[in-house]
Amino acid sequence: MSLAGALLALALTVPPPPPVPDVNWKLGPEQLAALCHSGLALARSRVKAALDAGGPAAPLDRLLAVETAVAVLDEAIVPIRVLGFSDDAKVRDAVKTCRDTRSAFAVEMQADPVLYAAATAAQASARSAANRMLAQRYAENGRRGGAGLDARARGELIAILDQIHAEEAEFLRVLEEDQAKATIEVSPEEAATLPASFAKTLKKTADGKGFLVPVGMNTHELVLKTLRPPAARERYMRAFYTIGGAGNVERLKKALALRREAARRLGYKSWAEAKLTSTWAKTPERVMTMLRELDAALLPRARAEVAELAALKRKSGEKGAFAPWDYTYYQAQLEQGSFAVDLEEVRQYFPMDVVIPEILRVFEELLGLRFEPLPPGSAWAPDVSGYALKDAASDTLLGWGFLDLTPSPYKFTRPASITLRVGRTLPGGERVLPISVVTGSGPSAAPGERALFTHQGVVDTFHEMGHMMHALLSAAPHASLSGTTGRADFVEVPSQLFEPWAWDDAILRRVSRHVRTGDPLPAAMAETLGKLRRVSYGVAWSRHAFTAAYDQELNGPVEVKDPTALWFERWAQMTALPALTGTIPEASLLSEMGGRDATYYSYIWSRVWALDVASELQKGGLLNPEVGMRYRRTVLEPGASAEPEALLQSFLGRPPRTDAFYRELGLPPPAGPKAR
Repeated sequence: MSLAGALLALALTVPPPPPVPDVNWKLGPEQLAALCHSGLALARSRVKAALDAGGPAAPLDRLLAVETAVAVLDEAIVPIRVLGFSDDAKVRDAVKTCRDTRSAFAVEMQADPVLYAAATAAQASARSAANRMLAQRYAENGRRGGAGLDARARGELIAILDQIHAEEAEFLRVLEEDQAKATIEVSPEEAATLPASFAKTLKKTADGKGFLVPVGMNTHELVLKTLRPPAARERYMRAFYTIGGAGNVERLKKALALRREAARRLGYKSWAEAKLTSTWAKTPERVMTMLRELDAALLPRARAEVAELAALKRKSGEKGAFAPWDYTYYQAQLEQGSFAVDLEEVRQYFPMDVVIPEILRVFEELLGLRFEPLPPGSAWAPDVSGYALKDAASDTLLGWGFLDLTPSPYKFTRPASITLRVGRTLPGGERVLPISVVTGSGPSAAPGERALFTHQGVVDTFHEMGHMMHALLSAAPHASLSGTTGRADFVEVPSQLFEPWAWDDAILRRVSRHVRTGDPLPAAMAETLGKLRRVSYGVAWSRHAFTAAYDQELNGPVEVKDPTALWFERWAQMTALPALTGTIPEASLLSEMGGRDATYYSYIWSRVWALDVASELQKGGLLNPEVGMRYRRTVLEPGASAEPEALLQSFLGRPPRTDAFYRELGLPPPAGPKAR
């Protein structure tokens, strides 16, 4: 055979690279501005044509035309969802402008009385379940957007909603800037108590005599667990809980006042009531019943946990009362002393370049998938990893997933999953395929060394990959019914479902390799980590209940004149931890101004159902492909085409129950109303 023939034969045996998304990620500020302007102009004209008197006659046809116009817009501006993390300030500004304009367009759409009328009528005329659900979602949005009000009242409400979005956007901008530069100074002696692999990454202070420790969610656990001098831990915590500053407290107060006014004009008693009408929970009263029951059950346990740590502090010889900055440090000491778990030793088994590929293989096995790496340069930055997601049995392309975890001051301080493009079905049956990314500032590493996850980082990665699967495996026909667009108190179910995988002995050994020896996590250490899962449940879940109740009260019918005072008042009532007075925790409360207002409770509500689903998966083993495929078909693929309880009943073969959640907490199920 000739050399040319041999090369041809070799080329024929090498599979072609997987297709890449049809998105141009390499856009400058002028291109982004033009893309946003043209996309919005086209969407407005198409929506106007659909709703004008000469447009489609049938309400459902009008609704579907609007749905398509909005989907095409969002597909055109996909790059803005990741380019906001750019190092280029002009690109970030262009992205912010586009997001603000897109948000204003959404407010206009929700308030459109013609669209609202079409959606209301389509609920009765739609034949398919998906179309009825689509009409229901548009009708719900219309009610909350003021589409049922007269023209003057509607215009005034739109102005109020625009002001709310402006306050939220400015809050997030300030928070992002403050987090990017938040540091504390530590002396060489203090820095020496930090893990060596982390200490190597620290920059020196201006005078060269000390080091700067970044303050944020990506360093919070590691620093507070290992920084030995209490004065340094106090400096860190005070810096952490003043990020955002007094300006953000004022922005929060303005947003709360505007939300109350918007709710009043819509005929609701509170913003929380307005938000919860379209959730699984339905009412603030139902949410608060669950939170009070949970907190009452957990508070005695939380107090016992804190008392044990306070005793450990006294035994160590450290003087003074148990302080807020002592909790995480002595929790780590307890884990190390009672369970022989050393944080730094555990980290050595979780290099990021091992953990992520192994986690992908876990999802492949469980859900019948295959992740095929995309060629270099397929994403918006050279250090972003991209994958084509395929069905393992049929080789069908399902969508694309990206992992963007290189640390950056302009990213989230911990991983988060973002749906860049939702899937939908075109009239001819062809699919617009979804795109999702897990992004954020992952663990940093010194030059020439590998980045190491903490065990919590492994938990977070399983969580965010659960969100990605929800986004990429949805087969819903409409963009507005994709999985991650579902009810606010259900969207965390597919992510929280996978957190137990990160505590399972066998899976922990599977996703770990020692950074130097390549050995998996020792069986004894994996078993011990599993035991740690419930060690601080009292403190952890009472804090969740506190935050959710605080959120409900902020957005309740009574004006909260001093959010800081309310924080510390409820903290004393609902948690066992000492208060960090002199700080303003609400100034950096991302959930409150980042889209979780009045729905923070959803993390607990979703946990209830996630553990119920996990209990079913565990019956056949966490990697049972038969049960995994049933979950994929009955929960993930329908997306938001059905209500959460119907999805869960389809998978479970029974109504969802709270038993697994309370069993996980070591508590009997409450005798009062259930979270159903």
